[in-house]
Amino acid sequence: MFQIHPWPNAILHLDADAFFASVMQAVNPNLKGRAVIVGRERGIATAVSYEARGWGVKRGMRLNEIKRTCPHCLLIDSDYELYQLFSQKIFKLLREFSPAIEEYSIDEGFADLKGLRRPLRASYRQIGQEIKEKIEKSLGITVSVGISLTKSLAKLASSFQKPSGLTVVDGLGLEKFLSQIPLKKVWGIGEQTSAYLEKLGLISALDLALKPESFISAYLIKPHLEIWHELRGEQVYLLNTHPKTTYQSILKSETFRPATNEPHLLWARLLNNIEAAFTKARHYQYSVGQVSLFLKSQDFIYHTSQVRLLEKAAYPFLIRKELKKSFNGLLSRQTLYRTTGCCLSNLQDNRQSQLSFFPPSQAKLNKAVKFYPLYENKKIDFGTSLFDPQLGKRRKKQPRTRIPFLSLPA
Repeated sequence: MFQIHPWPNAILHLDADAFFASVMQAVNPNLKGRAVIVGRERGIATAVSYEARGWGVKRGMRLNEIKRTCPHCLLIDSDYELYQLFSQKIFKLLREFSPAIEEYSIDEGFADLKGLRRPLRASYRQIGQEIKEKIEKSLGITVSVGISLTKSLAKLASSFQKPSGLTVVDGLGLEKFLSQIPLKKVWGIGEQTSAYLEKLGLISALDLALKPESFISAYLIKPHLEIWHELRGEQVYLLNTHPKTTYQSILKSETFRPATNEPHLLWARLLNNIEAAFTKARHYQYSVGQVSLFLKSQDFIYHTSQVRLLEKAAYPFLIRKELKKSFNGLLSRQTLYRTTGCCLSNLQDNRQSQLSFFPPSQAKLNKAVKFYPLYENKKIDFGTSLFDPQLGKRRKKQPRTRIPFLSLPA
C-alpha cells in the first residue's frame, strides 16, 4: 500500500452529465426521457442525451448518420447563453460549500474540501451528497461527483458511476479503486500512451501507480511522472482558483442557419463578433495588433484573412475600413456560409504600454471613447440589426420555457 493516510487532502470534482442536452431537457419538459441531440445548427452532434447514447449516437456524428442510427431522435439547436446561465448557477451553489473553487470548464469544476468537515458538520461523502442534491434539485439536471486525494483521482471518481454518481475514494481504498480503472481512462494518458504501456505489461491504473519512480523516468516523460504521483495520492496539480485575467488571443464566433451568401447579413454578423471580441479585450485593458477574420462555408471549409495593424487599437471603429476590405476579400458570392468569426491576437496591456509614434486621430479616438459605453450598455448596435434583425431581437429575447432556478431566491 502506497497511501496509508485516509485524507491528506480532499478534492471534489463535479461534472454535469451530458450538460448541453440535459439543459435543453431541463427547460423543455417535453424533451425529458427522449433521445435528444444538440448541434443541429452545426450539422453534427455536439451533445447527446443518455437516451440517445443508448441507441449508439455519439458526439461528432453527422446528422445523416444520426438519423440512420436513431430515426426517432430529436435534433435541436444549441443555446450557449442558456448553458452559461446554468453554469454560473452551478458554481454559485458550489461556492456555498467551499471558497476554493476551480471553474475548469463550463460544466466541470473542482473544490477543495480539506478542513470543511468540522464547520459543515458532515463527512466528505455527506458534503458531496448535499452538493449533488442541491444542484440537481435547483437546476433539474444531474451531476456526477467524485471526491479523493488529488485532482486526477477526483476526476476518475466522478466518471466512475455516471450518470448522477457519487464516488468517494480515500487513501485506504485507493488501490482497490485503481485496480478497476483502465489506463486509457486516466486523465492525461489517452489511447496512444495506454497502448504503449500495455506493451510494457500495464493494464490498469493500479499497475502504473505500483511501478517504481525509476520505471516511470525510464519509459515515460515528465507529465506522466506527475500523473504517477497524483495516482498515488500525492498532490501535484493545485486548484487554480483565480479568474482568468490574461489572454494570448480572444476568439468570438457564431454559427447560424440557414447558411447564406448575402454580404450585408454576413458583414453584420461578423461585425457583431468583432465588437464582442474587442469589448472583452477592453475589459482586460488590451489593445489589439492583429485581427484574423474567418467565414466557414456550408461544407465546413474555413476562409480566413488577417488584418495587421501598424498601430494597436482598442476600438474597431478606428479600423473599420481595413476590416471591411479584408471581409470583402474573403467573400465569394457562389459560396454559402454558416459561421462568422474573428480572433484577436498580438495583444498589448494598456497599463504597460508606451506612447505611440503614430497615434490615431484624436477626434476619432474621442468619438470612440464617448459612444462605445453606449454600445456596451446595449443602447446602440452600430446598425447591424438593420441587416440582421435577429441581432437586435437577441438582446430582448426571453426564455421560451421556464428555467427552473430563475424563480429561486438569489
